[in-house]
Parts: sequence; structure tokens; C-alpha cells
Amino acid sequence: FVLSALCTRFVFTAVSAEGEAYWIIRSSPLKIKRYLWGKFIFFFFPIFILAEVLIVATNYLLEVTLFMMILSSITIGFMTFGIVALGIGFGAIYPKFKHENIGQVSTGFGGFLYMIISSLFIGSVVILEAGPVYILFMSQVRGSVISPIQWLFIVLSFSAVIVINVVAIFRPMKIGLNALREYE
Repeated sequence: FVLSALCTRFVFTAVSAEGEAYWIIRSSPLKIKRYLWGKFIFFFFPIFILAEVLIVATNYLLEVTLFMMILSSITIGFMTFGIVALGIGFGAIYPKFKHENIGQVSTGFGGFLYMIISSLFIGSVVILEAGPVYILFMSQVRGSVISPIQWLFIVLSFSAVIVINVVAIFRPMKIGLNALREYE
């Protein structure tokens, strides 16, 4: 949730930050697709580092197992791709190039919708991973063997997480790209 809020303020507003000078970007030889993915890369690395620091510090304070430390670090790493792509994509779908203060951009309908979709994305990943993590944890605590049905459930759950992440990365970026191409 912290990442969603942070990205609402900085990543979602990235496209609108060009302001009324956006026409310069449109008239330059820079392709809109490259422009959007450049924004994605620019914001991804600082958000990724912040996310990893937050998750590792939290896990350390909670004294979680090594398995949970690794799983949560990998999960937040992949989710960062989706959270940033959602921010850039929704920012391109709902740009506000005419604004007095860039902070106003994130308080509009697009910012609200981004926050909701981003929270749903995070929640769905957490829910999909909760079952497999419980099975793995309990088998370790009890010293029991995981059944083939449980392994199937684990594989399907993690596969669904991968699919949701891929959709969260590419779908909003594509829709945002099309929206900016049609913007006049």
C-alpha cells in the first residue's frame, strides 16, 4: 500500500508532469512507446530499491524465516514492475497537462482509479500466495510431505501470480500508449 501511495504521487503524475510542453515531445522524433517505457525505467529502479529495503527491514523486524524473506523479496520485486507500469499506464490514460500544481493531478479520477486498481493488484497477489505459503509453512512445521494435489495448487497459484503480473505490466502500458497517440 505504501508503494501504491508513493506511485500515485510520483509515477502516476509522470506523464502529466510535462505540462503544456507535452507538444514538444509529440513533435520530437521520440516515439511515444519509447517515451512511456523510458518513464517506466526511470521510476522502476528507485521504487524497486525502496520496496526491497522496506520489505527486508520489515521482515527483519518481524523475524520471519529465510523462506518468507526470500519469497516476499521476490514477490515485491515482481509486483514493483506491475505497480510502476500501472502508474505510468494510468497516467497516460488520464493525463492532465493543464495544471497549476502537479500534486493536483493525483487527486483526480485517474489517480483514484489507479490507487484502487493498484490495491486490487497487490491484494490479488497476496491472496493467491497465501494458500501456497500456508501449505509450505505447515508442511515444514509438521514435518509432513506435500501431496500432489497440494503441489498442483501451489503451481497454479504461483502461475496465476505470474499471469496477473504480466497483465499488470503490459495491459495498462498498451492502453496508455494508445490513449496518448489519440490525445490532441
